[in-house]
Amino acid sequence: MTEDVIQQLSLNKILVAILEEHGPISVPTLKFLDAANKDKELVVEYDDETLSFKFNVRGQEENAGNDN
Repeated sequence: MTEDVIQQLSLNKILVAILEEHGPISVPTLKFLDAANKDKELVVEYDDETLSFKFNVRGQEENAGNDN
């Protein structure tokens, strides 16, 4: 079931949920433009104990040789 929920996530849903949880976030223009860097990916994990999602960014260089 958790995999189904993760597959239904959209970037819009993720962003709205984060902003509702933490309030307005200010992002410098250069950081925003760098977010399109193809060497990065959004990682979504689910914690069964806290019934919550964890969002993180991982760079491709960290994935080299790591087939998780």
